[in-house]
Parts: sequence; structure tokens; C-alpha cells
Amino acid sequence: MQELFEVVKKRAKELGVKKIIVASSTGDSAKKAVKNLGTEDFEIIVVTDRAEAIFDVESLPEETRRVWKIKPGTKVYLSGISHDSPVRRELEEMGVNWIIQATEVFRGFNVPGGCNVAQVISKTLHLFGSGTKVAIEITLMACDAGALIAGEDVIAMGGTDKGLNTALYLTAAHTDEFFGTGIESGRKKPPKLRVKEVIYKRDW
Repeated sequence: MQELFEVVKKRAKELGVKKIIVASSTGDSAKKAVKNLGTEDFEIIVVTDRAEAIFDVESLPEETRRVWKIKPGTKVYLSGISHDSPVRRELEEMGVNWIIQATEVFRGFNVPGGCNVAQVISKTLHLFGSGTKVAIEITLMACDAGALIAGEDVIAMGGTDKGLNTALYLTAAHTDEFFGTGIESGRKKPPKLRVKEVIYKRDW
């Protein structure tokens, strides 16, 4: 992950990008991003799991339990950086002003035995790696929350339960205008999300 931060920091300065979005379920990746990138030159925007995202520990791979530091005997694991979490307060003290907790936009509605368009998009993006899917997703979520302006160029970092492994340079858009569609009333045509450059990508 250290290599990722070094590459992102260098490229962000070359591109003049000031906002960097980080996916973080537990806060570990967010804290590492802040420590390595700093908050003087960049605004670090953290996107975390929705409220009450609960995992059955027995269903999690042993490696995931280790990475998430789940204590033996724990039955359920509550993911996400909640509003009253000590981790949230720690990140705020480190200079993070945006910690967005919301449902993954590509989750869509869970349909028992079926699927929906959002899930199809998710599975398609997964073909390019989990980090790619997550980086695009958190950019939409951050824009919807108001941390980004539609049409703004940003860098987003995503990965897996093992940590961050992908960084993309993107033009932000709102979820409902992901493909550039939307109501054009009294304003210019809404920008669609665009991946402009793959800055870093490692699959593991």
C-alpha cells in the first residue's frame, strides 16, 4: 500500500488534483492515507460502509478476520465508521472533514433469487478488479453527499478487505447522472462519470 500512496501523491501534484477519496470500512485505510498523503496539500474524503452493516464472522475467511482484527469468539462484526465511533473522532482530529456513511450505490435493492441493473453494473466493473468498482462507486457517493462537485476531477482509491490496491483519476458525477442522463432544466448538460486515467492497479 505504501507504493500506492507514493504514486498517488506524485500524480496528484502533477495533475493539480486537491481532493482524494478513500474507501475504508474500518478506518485503517483512511488513517494510512492521511498519514501518507497529509491534509495540507489534499482534502481526504472518506467513504465507509452504511450504518448497521453487519457481517457473520463465521462466514468471513480467516485472512479477513485477521486483517480486520476480529477477536476470537466474536459472532458478528459491525463494519463502517459510525457517527459515534472513536475512529471517526480520530480521523477528524487528523484533519478529515468528510466521512460519508451510505449504502453502496451499486448494491441496489437486494432481490432474493434475482438481480437488478445496479448489481449488473457492479459485476461488470468487478471484471476490472474490486478496487476499480469501489473507486468508481465511492466517487458517485461522495458527489451525491456534496463532498464533490459534478464535473470535478478527483482521485479515488479502492480495494478489497486486504486494503487499497487501486487509484483512478476520474471526473465526478452524481449517481442518477452516472451515464450523463438527467433533467436538463436551466443548466448545462449534466456531466457523466469518466475514468480519465488508471494511476495505480494491483490485483490481490
